[in-house]
Amino acid sequence: MNRGFTVVELVISAAIFIFMTALIVSKYGNFNQSTLLTDTAYDLALVLHTAQTYGISVRNASSTGSTNFTIPYGVDFYNSATGGSCGSATSNSNTIVFFADVDTNASTTCTVYDNAVTVYTLTRGALVNSLCVTPAGSGTCGAVTRLDIFYQRPNPEASICGTISSTVCNYPYAEIGIRGTDGSIRTIVVRQNGQISVQR
Repeated sequence: MNRGFTVVELVISAAIFIFMTALIVSKYGNFNQSTLLTDTAYDLALVLHTAQTYGISVRNASSTGSTNFTIPYGVDFYNSATGGSCGSATSNSNTIVFFADVDTNASTTCTVYDNAVTVYTLTRGALVNSLCVTPAGSGTCGAVTRLDIFYQRPNPEASICGTISSTVCNYPYAEIGIRGTDGSIRTIVVRQNGQISVQR
């Protein structure tokens, strides 16, 4: 009695192996992109926490040459490729600007008169896909083109400023949607009380 594989058994085994390998390789790309996008969302949440820390701590915007420790710090988001000026930088759909509001006007968006502390470029195809704010008493998150989130001593609360036709800074809630190359979305939620979280 011969012991061994027949040609049919070998072909079936090879086909199963090839199918499983192709399935794992195709899923790995999606898993990798999903992980990178989640990491990017948490990195941006960390940038917001850094702005909060700078804003409520004894931190001076050194470029002003003053001892004013009440300068607000914020993060400027824009969901358009053309973007907007923020200090010496431009925020757009793949560039986020962490800035010091040296013109001390925390009721408007970041301007060319402010100081860009750090510019963050989103990598691996991630983009700011959507920005929205929820007015007080409303359950609907309305789309905005630009979003600035400020923190200023002595309060840990966020000043959330959204630009639709004009800029309003008393929103209690905002969402920043980050999109990956595979179309998946991660959402960073910022509440006026200072809470920052990441949602899938």
